Amino acid sequence: MAQADSSGRSRPAFELQGLLLPLKDGVKDEDDEEEDDAHDAEPFDVASEENSQLLRPPRRRVKIQDKNTKKEYEVVGRFVFVGPWWKVNVKVKQFGSKYYMDGYPSYFLQTDAGRNQKAVISLFFNECGVPESLQKAFWEWLPRDSSLNIIHLEQTLYQFTTSKLMEEQISTDPKEFDIFYYVERSPVGKAVLSALAYPIVLEFLPKLLPCNVSDCIQWYRHSQKHCEGDQLTTLEKILQEEPWKLGFSKIMYREVRAGLAEACFKAFHDCEHLYQKIPTLQRNALMLYGNLKERCRECGHTYEEQDKLTDMVSKKMPVEEAWQALKFLKDEEVVITEKKLVFIPRLYKAEKQIADIVYNLRQNPPWHFHVDIKEVLNGGSCINNLRDSDDESVVIEEKPCERDPNKSGNASREQENCKNDFESEEQTQSKESKCEAEVDPDQGKAIELICSNPVTVISGKGGCGKTTVVSYLFSFLMKKENEEVTNACKDFETDVDAPEEWQTSHQSSNVKTNDSLNILFTAPTGKAAALLSKKTKIPAYTLHQVMYSYYAWRDNGGNSPWKFSRVNILVVDEGSLVPVGILSNVLKYLFNNAQLTKLIILGDIRQLPSIEPGNTLADFFASLKARGWCIELRTNHRSESQLIVENATRISQQKYPVFDQVLKFSQSNKSWPVPSPEKKFILLVLPAEDGSNYLQSAIMTLLENGPGLSNHTQSQFITFRRKDCDIINEICCKHYSKHTMRDHRNRLQFICGDKICSTRNEYVKALLARDNIVCTKNEGSSQCTCNVCSRREERNSGHTPSSQDDDTRLCNGEIFFITEDKEVDRVRMVTISITDGPEYTVVYKRLLKNSRIKHGWAKTIHTFQGSEENTIVYVVGNAGRQNWQHVYTAVTRGRCRVYIVAEEANLRAAIARENFRRKTRLPQRLNDALTEKISSSQQISSSQECSQNQEASTCFVDQEESVVSDKMETDSGFKVLVDTVDAAEQIPGERKRQSEFPQDCSSPSKVALIMEENKTSPLATNLLQSLTLKSPTPKKLFTS
Repeated sequence: MAQADSSGRSRPAFELQGLLLPLKDGVKDEDDEEEDDAHDAEPFDVASEENSQLLRPPRRRVKIQDKNTKKEYEVVGRFVFVGPWWKVNVKVKQFGSKYYMDGYPSYFLQTDAGRNQKAVISLFFNECGVPESLQKAFWEWLPRDSSLNIIHLEQTLYQFTTSKLMEEQISTDPKEFDIFYYVERSPVGKAVLSALAYPIVLEFLPKLLPCNVSDCIQWYRHSQKHCEGDQLTTLEKILQEEPWKLGFSKIMYREVRAGLAEACFKAFHDCEHLYQKIPTLQRNALMLYGNLKERCRECGHTYEEQDKLTDMVSKKMPVEEAWQALKFLKDEEVVITEKKLVFIPRLYKAEKQIADIVYNLRQNPPWHFHVDIKEVLNGGSCINNLRDSDDESVVIEEKPCERDPNKSGNASREQENCKNDFESEEQTQSKESKCEAEVDPDQGKAIELICSNPVTVISGKGGCGKTTVVSYLFSFLMKKENEEVTNACKDFETDVDAPEEWQTSHQSSNVKTNDSLNILFTAPTGKAAALLSKKTKIPAYTLHQVMYSYYAWRDNGGNSPWKFSRVNILVVDEGSLVPVGILSNVLKYLFNNAQLTKLIILGDIRQLPSIEPGNTLADFFASLKARGWCIELRTNHRSESQLIVENATRISQQKYPVFDQVLKFSQSNKSWPVPSPEKKFILLVLPAEDGSNYLQSAIMTLLENGPGLSNHTQSQFITFRRKDCDIINEICCKHYSKHTMRDHRNRLQFICGDKICSTRNEYVKALLARDNIVCTKNEGSSQCTCNVCSRREERNSGHTPSSQDDDTRLCNGEIFFITEDKEVDRVRMVTISITDGPEYTVVYKRLLKNSRIKHGWAKTIHTFQGSEENTIVYVVGNAGRQNWQHVYTAVTRGRCRVYIVAEEANLRAAIARENFRRKTRLPQRLNDALTEKISSSQQISSSQECSQNQEASTCFVDQEESVVSDKMETDSGFKVLVDTVDAAEQIPGERKRQSEFPQDCSSPSKVALIMEENKTSPLATNLLQSLTLKSPTPKKLFTS
């Protein structure tokens, strides 16, 4: 075995074989949870059908005793199983004083533990949940001179059970002495039994499919082992004869009828015994397929050209073999080919499904909102209370043409000026009247698009009012609906002369009607969802929350209504961050299992796209713009950010920005000049070719004298590289909190006053203290109102605790502050506060382990995307792979002031570098679907007479017939389609309510709508529209 250098820098990975030993008492896994994931990161799987991010085994610290030298190594890694009954074979690397696992281990059962065998078996029984009384009876029964071995444990346990049953003949329960009953039903026991029955599975499966090992072990059935058709038996056969199949989930699903991940080519290469069994064709196919997945993952493509794909592997195999491998992948349905393009099936289906659902939304009966635009935009400030028991919505109190309010009470003088600007507009009637007179025409057009179209895409920079327009419109409509329904019902109740023939019915109409507006606000990240909820005062969810809510509802049988089953309008904010796979799933679930009728996507088409494949927002905008379904809001409504917006525009045009102050390091004074408070867009120029050495001094100067940075609750550092983040966080930690970022053991330390961020989603309820924790937050007070005591009081009084914390999550990327840190009943409790948000008192160890908190003064541009702050400092660093989109995204995060710290050459290079074009087919899918399908439906509807409309409206639209044809035209039909909107809407999609036309209409395009002059919203007339007369009778004005 190769020895590792103590420095950990000069020695490569070495192989370690030996026993897993238990750690000493008091050593916890939590200490390792804060370690960097760079050593064993698992990339997301672009081929996964439902979830792109696989659940990796937990990070653990174990002790391994080398079988040759008997030296013990403490190794940190993602071990699927731990326990002294295992032997492992693993590669490790040394970093500093610690050893980290490289890859994943192979497992073998430890068959001879010598004198420690009894202790090992006792630990095994404890892990399997065997009762202590039963364990005691077993050890009393076991002869002293017998040799106990885990290999023969099953036979020994059977003998024990048989012997005890013979002694206790009056016993009627055979499980009373059946230890094996507990073993085969526990996860630990199943793993050991699987290793006994299928040793090759435990040897190779943890290395090939580490994310699926635990699930596969659950297949174990003692009565079915080695039986034909048994899943583990099939898996064992595959590993012995055709191991290459584990690299293709499509093939494995056909074999074992279970969805598994895909083993990568490197994992096969590391398993030399299996690698030699793979034929050349399948080996080439694994390599080709791996290149396709890597290309899509790193570049964000949803496809790759055949020629490009085969050229990528030309140095590793002959071209002829590459084409044979591609044919093999196509024949096995591992990939989908379309013309000369090669797709991963999940991405192909996602893009096609999005286009199909957009088409079906277009085919639904029209749902038009008739509103006065000025009343909507100027009336928002007058709406204070909105009663909606389903959504618990409250209208926001900012005006669409006002600046974004800043509510921090501890802002610096520059931020106070910014804040005072906001407050002055809200407090003076003259400014309010001026606001009412100045309606942004782009915002008005956006409202028109939302009111008339099934799909609307709104793009614009920060401060243009995207979220404000949407929230104002729907708040206005919901308020009008409530008011008009209430008034109509009152008028109807007071009409004593109404005929008895009046009754309500559910007669359908060609105009889409709903019981009420049911809006679902969503965003791709937890931070973006929190900001959206804060702006709209309406609960917002992440797209993943919607997906997992559906999965939970589906797995529970779907007997009760789904949480989102009444949703008819979906709003997706930060659309540039949304992957096509996630959007496809959410649209599918809402379309098939809810009442989805309108889709609204908000975002900025110039921002960075999602790190996962796809270019959702830009693709939607490009393909739907010609139909008039998209608009870009161009007017900035934050006067304090005007220069930021202007420079963002210049950067998007790849022009160098205009700085109102440029600061350079003074070589004579060896110091940086102080920024001016009135300046808003400032450049700190690092010396050329030596910028990294001056970065720390530049950051320290900004922290000490930079306007807008005195309060860390209103400022944020952004970098491109994680390395720069670590440097800045260390400096900020000393400046703001007066302590170092790590303690003497090199562990991250967090104290009261720290700015921290979560790097993993976690429900708040998983972080709260248990009921046995005594709260001393309000010592001496019997009426403590903290969440710990409140929940305990509810339980003690017999009431179900509030579900608010049950549904609340600390989301990945969310920033909060530690406001209190104390020990309660020997448990460290910290109170964390979100800016302008709630406070939670949580257990520190759970917060550290479950949420994986880090210091949050500096974040990378990808992790801060979707957030905003008053003052932004962007550190460009080495330009590297940065392009203008990175700089643009960073700059647009600032609301009042932006600092850029960079070498001028690096900044110019980043702005001049073109963004990497993603290869996607969604624009083509949308164009083809809308062009061909709407054109054909137009011909059908125009050739029918009014008497045939009811029959036509009930025609079934099979979603399988909506597959995109390769031969569709892409550049024709748009002008005709825009002019024939109403005629194209008569065929509802699958699972939608069917409609019929009024008998007195002359054509489908002349359906009577609730006109604007009626001064009544169609939403408010739902009840009135459902009123009918069996036999119309003139109402008498006078009694006879």
